[in-house]
Amino acid sequence: MNQKCKKFLLTGILLAGFLLTSFLLTDFVIILAGVPAALYTSSAPIVYVAGDGSGDFNCDGTEDHVQINQALNFLAENPEYTTVYLRGPFTYVVDDTLLIGSNTTLEGDSDAKIKLVSNAKWSNYKPMIKENNSGSRNITICGFTIDGNREGNTNVVSGKGYYNLIHLSDCQNISVYNMYLTNNHGDGLKTENCSNVKFYNNEAYLLGHDVLYAIICSDVEAYGNTITCRTNSGLRLYNTNNARFHNNNIRSEGSGGAGIEVQKEGPDYAMDDIEVCNNVIYNTALSGILVFGSGNYSTSSANVHIHHNQIYDTGIRLSSEVTGGILSEGFNGLIENNVIDGAYGAGIVQDRAYYSSPDGSGYVITVRNNIITNTCVSPGGEGYGICNMLTDTHLFVLQNNSFYNNAGGDYTGVEASPSDINSDPQYADRDIHDYHLKSKAGRWNGSFWVNDNISSPCIDAGYSLSDFSNEPEPNGDRINIGPYGNTLYASKSEFDMTYNSSDSSIDGSSDVWESNEEDNGGSSEEGGGGSSHSSGSSSGSGGGAGGSPEPAKNIEVKELSQVFITNGKAARFDFTKNVTCVVYVSFDAKKTVGKTTAIVEMLKNKSALVSDLPPDDLYKFFNLWIGNGGYGTSDTIENPEVCFKVEKAWIQAGEIDQASITLNRYNDNEWYPLVTRQSGEDDAYLYFTAETPGFSPFAITGKVTAKETATEILSEPDTQGPEQNNESMKFEIEEKPEQTGNQTGNTSFSGKKSVIMPGFEIIYCIVGLLGVFMWKRG
Repeated sequence: MNQKCKKFLLTGILLAGFLLTSFLLTDFVIILAGVPAALYTSSAPIVYVAGDGSGDFNCDGTEDHVQINQALNFLAENPEYTTVYLRGPFTYVVDDTLLIGSNTTLEGDSDAKIKLVSNAKWSNYKPMIKENNSGSRNITICGFTIDGNREGNTNVVSGKGYYNLIHLSDCQNISVYNMYLTNNHGDGLKTENCSNVKFYNNEAYLLGHDVLYAIICSDVEAYGNTITCRTNSGLRLYNTNNARFHNNNIRSEGSGGAGIEVQKEGPDYAMDDIEVCNNVIYNTALSGILVFGSGNYSTSSANVHIHHNQIYDTGIRLSSEVTGGILSEGFNGLIENNVIDGAYGAGIVQDRAYYSSPDGSGYVITVRNNIITNTCVSPGGEGYGICNMLTDTHLFVLQNNSFYNNAGGDYTGVEASPSDINSDPQYADRDIHDYHLKSKAGRWNGSFWVNDNISSPCIDAGYSLSDFSNEPEPNGDRINIGPYGNTLYASKSEFDMTYNSSDSSIDGSSDVWESNEEDNGGSSEEGGGGSSHSSGSSSGSGGGAGGSPEPAKNIEVKELSQVFITNGKAARFDFTKNVTCVVYVSFDAKKTVGKTTAIVEMLKNKSALVSDLPPDDLYKFFNLWIGNGGYGTSDTIENPEVCFKVEKAWIQAGEIDQASITLNRYNDNEWYPLVTRQSGEDDAYLYFTAETPGFSPFAITGKVTAKETATEILSEPDTQGPEQNNESMKFEIEEKPEQTGNQTGNTSFSGKKSVIMPGFEIIYCIVGLLGVFMWKRG
């Protein structure tokens, strides 16, 4: 073949190859262009959805539900993958529901947004996200924004089930957190027949119905959410039990509803374990917290605990009668340690709500340790602090509340409590809603402790049996009224005391205060006849008796011990600092009261609570208090025992008969000796235990050994009568046997037989010696 032909053939081959390659590449590009990108290049457990082409599934801002559902379906078919992650910044526009399955997390960047298409024209109850199958479990949605595009869908009415953001039914283990939910016509998260639902650390702004709406669910918890309501409630329960709403911030804009709504209907579902606490609720259109029922059901099936909430300026929709701070109907409950300030209509009210009233009666709400101030008149009420409009079927029980400046007065339809306070509570700064209580001893300002020039009357004024153990020292051994009572941020009590313990919060711990007051009263007789003190040498100054009625100047030192008291279990308070004469107190609990404090007060003189001295020689006076408000009766404890110690030096110096040492209890204006037994000893102390029927002022006493009386009796045996102290006589004979040689003939003494028998001992010795001698001879 000539050179020209070879060149022509080579050119043809190259051209054919080029054309074939071009055709194949073009066809491949066309194929790729016709299929959404699903490269599956990411390793398990995450697949990515993106709007910039960087994802495993890539979207373009139209009908993006297609790619997101493909990614969710990929997880369902590949269980080693668990998470669909939406990359931002990008707005994913959806025109159909996203279907999420079991063991699936739908997560995204904070600037990733799922948005409903404009003019969606969906039917009602068709949500933007729902479960793929009934019975799904382990569903998590977190991290991104869902926008309901309210302004782009104006053809529907809010609150009628249109365009709920998330609606899950018959699911278990649901977590929705770190989301921004906004701008729709329906609910944020609606759950029906679900269990273990957690909704937390979300922000919800201007939704068309409830932000969280749990219907016939169990184990529901919502916390850390910031909610601005547009149409209805922030958090809502319907026939749902085992629920806790806490640490949320809720308000309204526009029409709005209640901050938190709890609703029971009919007998089929109990709602007896509902807790609402530590929330800040303000500027709501209706009540801050609305609790109500309808239908026929047992009163015991409806119970709510509402505590430590800050509720202010609620019920501002003046066209409604469902106003106030807290409105309840058809529920039992405990409402404690809240502040309700500036509510419209009433602070706390029992009244008709939306629907027909429940058929039953006997509903009781206990209200204690609350501050209710500045209640305003509205169509919903005349501005009372506490108001009962259902007196035939509902009852209030009031304990230790504080009222101030309520437009209609403090009470209507309820009996006032003698333990209530009617004075300015001395808020730190009402203008900025700082409801800490002013205190000369210390107030938390949000960053550090400060001291005021006045102290609130609500400090140490709460219910006597309420737990105060979480309050910082000095805490007066009594809870503060208001939302910071029994918290780490409770304002401090006015104690002039030195605190010498490094730990006051651990069960079984022991704390000490020591007074350096001048002893301005009491004689040596009252002080115990010159007894030496066993309180040690702890340094300190000041005085004060905490919750005790004992004057501070009479307290030498006091020690505290804390334990958690549970029904049916033994409780023991150990006083480990060894600064008082009490070693421990123990008993069997008949009632659970939680963490409880026992206080021993070693006194300088006899207690101011007693009128006279006990008989015999005095070793120590002390007070012993358990808990508050008279705790420690036969109704709450059994088998109580006090262990105390007495110095051997005092016994020897005073020539005290140790068998006579007795613990005496003061009750009903008399001293009663208690059965006392010696339980041990060491080099310095004898230890005793005594059973006591209660806790009050005590005295430890002993009797001087009757040595002189015994000598006189022995020299004139005919004068001894059977009524005299045989026990003391026996003690002397045993301790000093050399005196027994002169005692013959007095058969009335308990020690006589041992006195006249020593001759036999000599005979026994002689017989023994003769026996040995004869044995040796043999």
